[in-house]
Amino acid sequence: MTDCEFDSLLELASASQARLWQEQEVYRCSAIQSLPLTGTLVSSGSEITKLSNFVGSLASEPGMLHPNFFLASVLPKNWRPSVVLVSQGSRTAGLLYYKERVVAGIGTRIAVGHDDLGTMVVASPAERESIIRCGLEALLRQMIGVRLLVAPDCLSVLKSFSGAADIKFCSASRHSHLELPRTYDDFLMKAGPLMRRNLRYYRRKSERAGNEFISELTFSDFSAAAGRLFPKAAYRKSKRKLERCLAMVEAMPSRMLVGLKRRAGEWIGLAGGWYTSNGAIMNLQLNDCTCTRESVSLVLRSYLIETLIKRGARELVFWGGTSAPLSFLCTTRELFMVYIDAPSLPWRLFRSLCATISKLAPRSFSKDSELAYLVPRNAPNCTEETVPAR
Repeated sequence: MTDCEFDSLLELASASQARLWQEQEVYRCSAIQSLPLTGTLVSSGSEITKLSNFVGSLASEPGMLHPNFFLASVLPKNWRPSVVLVSQGSRTAGLLYYKERVVAGIGTRIAVGHDDLGTMVVASPAERESIIRCGLEALLRQMIGVRLLVAPDCLSVLKSFSGAADIKFCSASRHSHLELPRTYDDFLMKAGPLMRRNLRYYRRKSERAGNEFISELTFSDFSAAAGRLFPKAAYRKSKRKLERCLAMVEAMPSRMLVGLKRRAGEWIGLAGGWYTSNGAIMNLQLNDCTCTRESVSLVLRSYLIETLIKRGARELVFWGGTSAPLSFLCTTRELFMVYIDAPSLPWRLFRSLCATISKLAPRSFSKDSELAYLVPRNAPNCTEETVPAR
């Protein structure tokens, strides 16, 4: 046998072995795909963090889908961060992020998930509906209620949910979306005469006072400045919420950190968030309440908008909404809060009692109340359906 013939036999054997391995892999994948999906609830922070590799396998830059961002977005005193890990045999098929409401350290067995920015489900597009359905089935085996903030395209999946459940759909809104034009002058024209006058007037006033806009800060400098400004910030909330906002920003790889400071170096305004593929999200703003005549908020936002437009951003999202005057230029996405409840008679009676109390004492069921998410707060905009068992 010549060397040439021997090499040909080796190539033939290698090709045959490769085909055999390929056929075995196809058979193994087919066997796995024929298995049913199963959902497992994971509530350990360390175990949730370990899911980073799976998320990274679906998206090279996970952003708000990353487990670290999800954990940072949950207030530990009021919520317990959890994930439904959906598997198919040994294969991880997807994740469904949610949080359980906690009162006095005790879980209420009410799960809440937010998909308003597409951050609730981690899965391939082809498997997204299956992951949602399996995740809900897993949740309702252990939870008495599930509350989901979703876009309209998700309603069909929820309406077809297999299993006996009481379902209510209520219109909702959360974030404010500001579309950004190609130039800052176009933005001023869009703003209208009164807002345009105020934007120009207060920016000139700020510049005459020697204030300086800083378009980029390090996270450590921003956090230190926020800690100093927070005690005298206008409309400030709890320190825990400030810490949560900072943790969310820190968890993102591309951060948006800007500020407005006096000539002497004192910070009078800060805004933080992160950049996205087509713009930015702002989840934190602090303004010195002693500068009421300087309209610090409007000046800082005008600089920020101009900076984003120069970067080519097409949208600025105000996390949780924004106030006038920019609210007049913003839009809100059509969303629905979906209330899914186990068909237990005692639970139905309790919800009916809570609904009655909410009408008599609406503050008891306000957004920041520990009783929030038990019953809809905007009952007139709700439709109720009972999905029969299939």
